[in-house]
Amino acid sequence: MQQISIFNDIPVSNNKFFVLSASRMTDMPKYYPDEIINQVKNRLNKGVEIHTLVLWTKHPNALLERNLSYFIQELKGLDIQVYLQCTITGMGGTIIGRDRNGSPFAIEPNAPKPSEALKSLESVVVLLGNPLRIRLRIDPLIRIKSNVNKEKYSNLSHVEPIISFSSNIGIKNYSFSFLEKEVHKKVDKRFNELGWSIIPPSVEERTKTLQWMSSISSKYNVNISSCCVPGLPESRCIDGYLLEELHPQKKQSRKDEPRKRNLCGCTHSIDIGGWPPKKCFTGCQYCYANSSHS
Repeated sequence: MQQISIFNDIPVSNNKFFVLSASRMTDMPKYYPDEIINQVKNRLNKGVEIHTLVLWTKHPNALLERNLSYFIQELKGLDIQVYLQCTITGMGGTIIGRDRNGSPFAIEPNAPKPSEALKSLESVVVLLGNPLRIRLRIDPLIRIKSNVNKEKYSNLSHVEPIISFSSNIGIKNYSFSFLEKEVHKKVDKRFNELGWSIIPPSVEERTKTLQWMSSISSKYNVNISSCCVPGLPESRCIDGYLLEELHPQKKQSRKDEPRKRNLCGCTHSIDIGGWPPKKCFTGCQYCYANSSHS
């Protein structure tokens, strides 16, 4: 079947090179791929110079679907880099206990199982052309307790197996954060209605986790950063310096830091997810962008 280009008569301009982000607010590669394509196409037709398209997803296989895969290949032909922020927490599609009503309780009910997501990453590495164009987010690390039977759950045990597998396919950059309490009231309310309580890490536990992560980092020769974790070093998820280094033409991008969150060192990007956030059907219980309380 003939492949049809989505780009026609794109004008050339001297504008600055921008980084687009799709999207911190919802899983656009999985649920809104056509909107990604349209948003990028519209900007290109207006003469906007795009440096890198950063995709955020828990569903790496979405990048391998026909339309999005063709789109990524065409962007590469235009010297527009694609970078992936992929979240794999180890909790995808897993029942971890029961809710207040005795029903099965999953933290990420519609996310792929970690083995499936990791397997997809092997093909995504080939599509993007460099495993350094993937940042794997084991984010968040959670510890919660059932208000009904006091049972506790944490996904910390999944960290090393995820890194062990993914580092073997060349992924080097990782980040983590903790599920915090009293940061997003709707998240606290949601867990309470489900019959579970968030157990935030103490200062000592944060430090010990970072030390443990450092030992894993040395073991697998990877880089592990904390993402906006109080008491731990800041980092950049969207890193204009790294994106320039990885760009096939070494083009420069904007590197000013908006500082929209404490401890966030991310360089400038434009989120094309829109506001209010589009519905994400993965259904993660800890999601601050999900307006529901159940």
